[in-house]
Amino acid sequence: MSVVIETQDLTKVYKGMSKAQDLVALNKLNIQVNEGEIFGYLGPNGSGKTTTIKLLLSLIFPTGGKMKIMGNPNITSPEVRKHIGYLPEGAYYPDFLRGEEILSYYGNLYGMKGASLKKRIDEVLEVVGMTRARKRLIRGYSKGMRQRIGLAQALLSDPGILILDEPTTGLDPVARKEIRDLLIQLRDQGKSLLISSHELLEVELISDRVGILFEGVLQTSGTIDELLTSREFSIKAEEAAPEATQKVREAGLITEDAVAGKASLRVPETMSLYQALDICKSQNMKIVSVSPRRETLEEVFVRVVGSAVSSKEAQRGER
Repeated sequence: MSVVIETQDLTKVYKGMSKAQDLVALNKLNIQVNEGEIFGYLGPNGSGKTTTIKLLLSLIFPTGGKMKIMGNPNITSPEVRKHIGYLPEGAYYPDFLRGEEILSYYGNLYGMKGASLKKRIDEVLEVVGMTRARKRLIRGYSKGMRQRIGLAQALLSDPGILILDEPTTGLDPVARKEIRDLLIQLRDQGKSLLISSHELLEVELISDRVGILFEGVLQTSGTIDELLTSREFSIKAEEAAPEATQKVREAGLITEDAVAGKASLRVPETMSLYQALDICKSQNMKIVSVSPRRETLEEVFVRVVGSAVSSKEAQRGER
């Protein structure tokens, strides 16, 4: 599997009035995005995600380190840039234009013209499900439709790499599902996607690998399976009388739900599964199912960022 985006010790410092006021937006960032994968790029506000995107798009320039796109270190060259499609957060389009007019305008910027441009516009509108709305004014589009037109714009040149900044933020559940399905479809077609987002559940559902950034430093990265470890077990039980549920709770099991004689219990890391089952059986509970409980990406995010915050505060305390 080839690497399509790579940074090596990428650093960006925004200069202040004095050295003490310099802002280190990125500090020796090393990430890789592989061909044909979705890479979820996460971090709190101000962590450096947008700075990374601007650097990859050559909108700003690094203080130090290196970047490669498609193996080429000259990322400003037209040969490299034609392989990249970009959807900014909250993309704005003049609302007096029609969907197809927006795409025609961007197509001209790409140097596309005539019949070939019309054919490509037809293709991308079909891909994003906007063929029927192509002649409607942008002002009549919902936010989800605007996102779809933005994706169509990013796909016009048929790039192999898509950089998407908050592609599902602010959308209703149906629109999020539709955009999510579309991104998976693009990945399955062989495109590589770098997605910056605060929608952790959305990222968890579609990403192959994830990186978590905090104050310009990459805290962790890996596949979803590597990061979301199965650390606990869940037990579902029936014939769970209120007093029996109370007893297993006192014995150390965590009650997530208990109603009408049914209980959902969580086994903490400090207790073995066999011990937990024996506790339930001692209270004459009927075990219905046992399953590993995997961390959510949100739990991983909070844990990783919380650890980074604690470490930073400890360092300040030592000074």
